[in-house]
Amino acid sequence: MSSNSNNSSVSVVVLGCGFGGVEVATELRKRSKSKSGKRIDITMIDRRTRFDYQAANPEILSGKVTPADISADLYSFANRIDAEFINDEVVDIDFSEKEVKTRTGTIPVPYDYLVIAVGGEQAFFGIPGAEERSHCINTLEGAVKTKEALDELEPGNSNSNSAMTIAVIGAGLTGVEVAGELVESRSDARVCLVERMPRILPAFPAPDIASFVTRRLMDRGVEILTGLAVEEVKDNEIVLSGQHGHRHRLPYDILIWTAGLKPGRLLERLKLPKVRGWIRVDPYLRVDGMSDVFAVGDNAYFEYDGIRSGQNVEEAEREGKIAAVNIIRTVKGDKLKRYKPKNTIQNPRAIISLGGNTAVIYACGRAFTIFGFGYKLKKFIEHRYMRRFRA
Repeated sequence: MSSNSNNSSVSVVVLGCGFGGVEVATELRKRSKSKSGKRIDITMIDRRTRFDYQAANPEILSGKVTPADISADLYSFANRIDAEFINDEVVDIDFSEKEVKTRTGTIPVPYDYLVIAVGGEQAFFGIPGAEERSHCINTLEGAVKTKEALDELEPGNSNSNSAMTIAVIGAGLTGVEVAGELVESRSDARVCLVERMPRILPAFPAPDIASFVTRRLMDRGVEILTGLAVEEVKDNEIVLSGQHGHRHRLPYDILIWTAGLKPGRLLERLKLPKVRGWIRVDPYLRVDGMSDVFAVGDNAYFEYDGIRSGQNVEEAEREGKIAAVNIIRTVKGDKLKRYKPKNTIQNPRAIISLGGNTAVIYACGRAFTIFGFGYKLKKFIEHRYMRRFRA
């Protein structure tokens, strides 16, 4: 059932208001004013009321940023771009009737075009005790709660015989940044970064970046434990398994989990083509086999000619922009634009904060460490992005 029987306007519903969803809505409104020929009615749906600049969440822990610095009201943003915002959780989608069903809404939300941009959730891999006993920073709310728990730690009340121990599980980009912020802001604590792979930053194909970051973090006091998988999390102790099944026990006072991302509950319910739970999209970012449903950001699996788009902010924004372009082109009957990923699984790039207002830039398989520049560039990108919500 189309939402507009008179064809005077086109309804686009965007599920999820992270980087990908916000970019879709922004680009749709910008382009629809002059290029679509029809009015575009935009509806944004998210269970949160605020956008948060997730990449800056590690700095919540050190107090360098506040929640107000890196978040924005979604109602205000939607109003600014002449869109409707619905604060609710999506529970199902009827693709044949072209309707979105929300938890508290009595009437389904109709659409002509749908964009799924709900991201992913923290993965705990079924490890006993991990979810119940861990703090997470993949959301702003989680980062704030983690900061509060850190602030409650009392020197001298450690669960071990030494300094307070903060265990960070997962040494990908987020785990590395968390460790860097913690060792800077908590000089009274022992910071342990645990990774099951043989080196940190395992998603980066060049080992040089891992070696460089390892040295920097260790020089600043971070203990790095690689080749150790979490087997169980107890009240005050993490059971780790290493080579040949050897077990290690790591006492901790607070545990921060940054390892892994999984598809959320909504994706699990939707009967769509998927790869390892992520929605498979075609070269134009439409859900494979569908012409009116697009997927962008972490919840989308894009691979073409052996090149796979990475699950990162840059790709979420770029995918959001091209999805909006292709919706407009579909409405006009024009040829669609093929998506070309840049920050890929095979060739990732990132600015990795290491604490102490320092960062390393990784691009084209190389690490660049111009003194002070990397961190300033990262903050410039953050501030420039957040300006779109302040105008």
